[in-house]
Amino acid sequence: MSRKILVLPLLLALASCATSSGPPAADGGSAPASAEPGASPAGWAVAIVGTPFALVFKTAVCAASLALAAPIAGILVLDPDPYSEGHEILGEGIANNCGPPYVISPYAAS
Repeated sequence: MSRKILVLPLLLALASCATSSGPPAADGGSAPASAEPGASPAGWAVAIVGTPFALVFKTAVCAASLALAAPIAGILVLDPDPYSEGHEILGEGIANNCGPPYVISPYAAS
């Protein structure tokens, strides 16, 4: 009997949370539902399975970018104009290839 007494309020609390309509809007009506849905199960599956592969490919592309950028940076040092855009372009390319994101977002994969 005592177990039923403890479980009943818990079930009622869960039921009231599931049926709540959300906070009221400023005009007194109920607030509209969010326009952006959550991640789908397929998005989560793609994110979980694809992240290790994305890390491997990102590491390979980053290493290749660094191997190509090092001699190019050395050649750019010989440029008579020290304020040329070559180093900025190399830096942006390395940042794009070696920087974040490191995981696949389940929201982007949905």
